[in-house]
Amino acid sequence: MEFFQWHWWAGLAILLFIAEIFVPGFFLLCLGVGGVGASIVAAIGLGSGAQLIAFSAFSLLAFFTIRPVLMKRMWNAPDVRTNVDALVGQRGRVTQDFEPGLRLGRVAAAGDDWRAESLNDRPLRTGDLVEVVRVESNTLIVKPLENA
Repeated sequence: MEFFQWHWWAGLAILLFIAEIFVPGFFLLCLGVGGVGASIVAAIGLGSGAQLIAFSAFSLLAFFTIRPVLMKRMWNAPDVRTNVDALVGQRGRVTQDFEPGLRLGRVAAAGDDWRAESLNDRPLRTGDLVEVVRVESNTLIVKPLENA
């Protein structure tokens, strides 16, 4: 029984596709495509040398054709915001009344309770809806929503 059989290549390809979920960059995806190509060549009945050449050729082909398209589409989005930048523009609900003189209170936004400062002097009460304007350190700068 020869080691290089189509089901070994297919199994390798499936493992590489699954591993791609956990590793960014689409490199393992290209190797998985190579595994599919080698599996097809093995199923046809060609020898191990042809299978290795097919694996290399399909991997390189995928690396230079599929990967650039996926990288351009998935990773170069300029509007991807993370961490506190993702809070700007989100709505929140006041969880603690704002002190009138200091304009400080607490707001629940993005699943957490934050210290917040209001941009205007309008007193904000528990339950009012606000929008996050910016984040300074660990304090959300918020403004009340007009239609709330």
